[in-house]
Amino acid sequence: MIIGVDAYYLYAEHIDGLGNYLLRLLKELSRIDRDNDYYCYAPGVTHADYAEAIFSNPRFKLREIPGIFRDKRRLWLQSPSLKKQILRDGVDLFFAGAEYFPLSLPKGITVATTIHDVAYRAMPEAISLANSLFYNIFFPLFIRRADLFFTVSNHSKKEMMNYLGIDGNKISVIHNGIELEKFPPAKKGEKKDYILFVGTLQPRKNLVNLIKGFCIISGRISDDLVIVGGSGWKNSPLRELIDGLDETIKKRIIFKGYVAGDTLSQLYREAKLFALPSLHEGFCLPILEAMASGTAVLTARSTAIPEVFGDAVTYAEPLSPEDISEKLLDLLSSNKKRAMFEKLGLALSKKYDVHIQAAGYLSSFKSIAASIKNKKGFK
Repeated sequence: MIIGVDAYYLYAEHIDGLGNYLLRLLKELSRIDRDNDYYCYAPGVTHADYAEAIFSNPRFKLREIPGIFRDKRRLWLQSPSLKKQILRDGVDLFFAGAEYFPLSLPKGITVATTIHDVAYRAMPEAISLANSLFYNIFFPLFIRRADLFFTVSNHSKKEMMNYLGIDGNKISVIHNGIELEKFPPAKKGEKKDYILFVGTLQPRKNLVNLIKGFCIISGRISDDLVIVGGSGWKNSPLRELIDGLDETIKKRIIFKGYVAGDTLSQLYREAKLFALPSLHEGFCLPILEAMASGTAVLTARSTAIPEVFGDAVTYAEPLSPEDISEKLLDLLSSNKKRAMFEKLGLALSKKYDVHIQAAGYLSSFKSIAASIKNKKGFK
């Protein structure tokens, strides 16, 4: 089978959660798939390390489609030159790992898209105006055109059925995975005095309440709060909160901005505690990355988080800064309790290896190939 892939994130300056999911998956599929042919479409290559690993398999080929909209992924995907190249390559299946794809693809090409969450319907107040307009006006067109769907948790599957009206028989659940070797656990004595948060700075990640919880106990702990993530949207409450803090507390809240690669891995590994009391998640890769790095996690019992991480994390009430502060203090003041959750997290992280994730997708691709052959009348 010939599989076309939206590999835009090979070109994107910053790799977000969607990009990490897709590039890690392609890298692993390249390692294990010797039967299918892949055409990976991107405006160019910025991340040479990923490209080198993916295209080490001769069945994986890069198709560079620059275009005037190369810096706007949603528009670039609709470019006529991209569609023309897909048709020229004779693609049987187009895999859209990050929701969007060329809408004008003919029906003869099967489209399978991954929807990671339905936050725009579940939490519309936490979505930017631009995203809200796009999702509510244009996203239904993508849903109608797609033939099959992947998602990353059973919770997201239920939301897709309830909010989007997608037939559950068309949805395959394959949990996310990470390259565990990229997140080695901390060695003895490697931990430092800080709490780590990783995520795009936007309301759904609930950073405001985490900071409020940190402020409540700041006088009783020596740990700083380190915040990693690019700026998102609707952050005026966050800015107002930071601006109103006493300077002695403000200097203990360290904004690192976007961080990736070995630097991010080191931050996970050296953190005394990872905290992300998110309000809505389809899976939450940062929690998994922290657990694999041997760091105890404080999060919220919301949406897909308890399904994915079970009892290997500590839960706080996300809308209560007081409860967040209480749980933070409890973990920070107990080496024994943190060690227990570090051990539980490490054990659970093995379940979410990218090898397992890729094997699930490859199995699904084989089923899709068989279905396509039947439709075409092949024996």
